[in-house]
Amino acid sequence: MIKKIDEKRYRELVKEKEELEKNRPHDIDSMRRWKHLMGKILEELELYKKL
Repeated sequence: MIKKIDEKRYRELVKEKEELEKNRPHDIDSMRRWKHLMGKILEELELYKKL
């Protein structure tokens, strides 16, 4: 059960990451928010790699 939930969350994170990569902003304020969100996603994805 937990493994299935983990797989679902992992796929959601990968999808969010791909969307962020496609829609990368060019102004400074938006870029800061983008970088923060991308950092959070990558950090959580890194946890899945360690499992």
